[in-house]
Amino acid sequence: MIATALPGTRGVLLLGSAMAVVAGLVYLAIAGGMVADDFQSPPRQLMAIAGAIYLGGAGAMHFVNRRLLLVGAVLNGVVLVLFLLSAARDNATVDAFSLAGKAAQVALGVALVVAWRRSGPR
Repeated sequence: MIATALPGTRGVLLLGSAMAVVAGLVYLAIAGGMVADDFQSPPRQLMAIAGAIYLGGAGAMHFVNRRLLLVGAVLNGVVLVLFLLSAARDNATVDAFSLAGKAAQVALGVALVVAWRRSGPR
């Protein structure tokens, strides 16, 4: 079933889309070198791919099957855990810029789960 065809998901999906755009733009800014020279992150190509996926997901979440909302939430959670593990090993920069992106990803994950729960049988 299409997520936007179900009651109670439109506002949550709009919030999720906005957060996915923020996360995608943060990844693209990192990929584009718009961060300090000592900014630690995965290779720029990987960051560009991640940014493109988040931006694509911002639109796709309005048209996908509800199971894909859950898949997106899980994958988004994996990305957050990987960031935490990298940061704990001092392999990722933790600053206001990266934390803003992570806050957007947390909000996105919440929005995806809420939309998933509202879009189907309990």
